[in-house]
Amino acid sequence: MRDTLNLFARHFTLALHTSTRVRPNGAFAPPAAPESELLRASTAHVPGAGWLVGIVACLVFAIVSLALRGNGYGPLAAAIACTMATVALTGALHETALFRFAESTAPAAGHGPLALLMVLAAKFALLAALGSTFEAGVITALFAGHVVSRFALVVTDWAASTDGATRSLRIAALWCLVPLALMALAGGVAFLLAALLVGGLACFAALRLCRARPDAPAGERPGVVQQVTEIGFYLGAAIAT
Repeated sequence: MRDTLNLFARHFTLALHTSTRVRPNGAFAPPAAPESELLRASTAHVPGAGWLVGIVACLVFAIVSLALRGNGYGPLAAAIACTMATVALTGALHETALFRFAESTAPAAGHGPLALLMVLAAKFALLAALGSTFEAGVITALFAGHVVSRFALVVTDWAASTDGATRSLRIAALWCLVPLALMALAGGVAFLLAALLVGGLACFAALRLCRARPDAPAGERPGVVQQVTEIGFYLGAAIAT
């Protein structure tokens, strides 16, 4: 049991290291140059890193919403603030990947800023729409959205893997259970299913887009999948409210 917990901690801290700006120290600090096998094993825990990002987003959204309660622009301000907090925590990892992907696939420069602007505007609008009508829903959707969109990264890795990587997929799915259960408790099964359905369709569309652009840098594709899936998840939640 102790060895299993130590291995879990090593994989999880490496996922935190690669997905956020958190740099664990001590016995479980990731190696400076981790082996490819260790990196692959840590991929299963990327949704776990999404827990940290999602919790930070929820806290910031709740604090700003409470501070601006009664103000019509409060939900929009909270949406912008929580997005700024998550960007700071992750170092804009996925947003930068989306920007570079758009720039590399466009016939002329300038599509990167446009793609990033559209993605951020979609997040602000959808979170503000959710926050103005369903406070419990926006908090649970924020938490689950950051976890599920990172589960999509594991799905992407699983789809591209020759051996299937089914164990990583199962571990990643376990990270999603609690956030999804909280969504169902807050808004009902229809609220959860709508978010999953639209988020899944968005993930599929992003994967198709990436495969249709074989000339694009492969390292930027996970960022595209994560961002598009996250927006689709919020869109489905907003439709169901």
